[in-house]
Amino acid sequence: MNTFIVRVDASDTIGLGHLKRCLLIADFLKSKVNDVVFITTQKLSQNIIQSKGYKCHRIGNEAPNLNEFYESFSVLADINSDTIFKNNEDYINYLNFISRNAKFLVTLEDLVDYPYCSDLVIIPYCGADKLKLRNNSKTKYLMGPIYFPLREEFNNDSFVVSKNAKKILITMGGSDPEKITLKVLNSIKNLTKYYEIVVVLGEASNIEHKDIDNVMVNYKGFVNVIRGAEHISQLMLESDLVITNSGLTKYELSALGVPALIISNNTQQALYSEDFSSYGSSFHLGSANIVSDRYIMDSCVDLMEDYELRLSMSKKGKVLVDSNGLQRIGKEILNYNYKDYYAED
Repeated sequence: MNTFIVRVDASDTIGLGHLKRCLLIADFLKSKVNDVVFITTQKLSQNIIQSKGYKCHRIGNEAPNLNEFYESFSVLADINSDTIFKNNEDYINYLNFISRNAKFLVTLEDLVDYPYCSDLVIIPYCGADKLKLRNNSKTKYLMGPIYFPLREEFNNDSFVVSKNAKKILITMGGSDPEKITLKVLNSIKNLTKYYEIVVVLGEASNIEHKDIDNVMVNYKGFVNVIRGAEHISQLMLESDLVITNSGLTKYELSALGVPALIISNNTQQALYSEDFSSYGSSFHLGSANIVSDRYIMDSCVDLMEDYELRLSMSKKGKVLVDSNGLQRIGKEILNYNYKDYYAED
């Protein structure tokens, strides 16, 4: 056995989704390899990683600093973000650097058809089948939501679609840099039917409780604000509708069968969200910078009052995303790189 290196970042602009799925994969691999060590550039991600019991080195952004970490080790990299690299060329050069030094490279990628240099490329999203990827003998691709890694808490089939919808959950993942949460609250604060509103603020969110109080001061319904919910799946299962952004949360909701409204962080993410929503488990309302408050409110009310539509969305979601993505990824990594050890099981 040998050491597996995980290169990932998390911050208030990057979000926490990349880090959380890397921790999932690390948990799967740690019993099969000698050690799993993380590398990050961010203090936030370092704190979270160390709190989970893993070794973590915090380094500078420049690739030359990483020779000693990558050489002869297997590497999982989840750093395809425009908040980390200025352009695609810088990102590809960075991957090429890792590939030249690493024994084996696995990368989690976006819905873009780069000429990847990785040994194993994972694109676990709806729409991945439409990409025109270069076929070569070196790179193997794991494509589509069947490879979406989910925490065990999302392996739950207990969600019941209520005919009398009462509760709305608002969650924008780990950070919400565009403060979409406040936009949504501002759009529904004048609802004449007073639903119970639960707001979850991520660990890296810059939104304060007082910001929400200021928006909802005249709302006569119940509003509950939670920061960093440890088991968010339970809150999802207790809700009739969830309003979220274009992050990875929409896949978790789909797996549980909870209907969702999606507001995308930006115009590029809107394209991905539109594709995701075409499968029927959610409705995409548009990009945060253009969607109107009235459209958010009307869409919310319409869906809360339409039992048959919510029921249909729930069924389609459970078909779209299952709970075996993590196991599929782990098996491919072990078969590809640790055949001798995996064969012992």
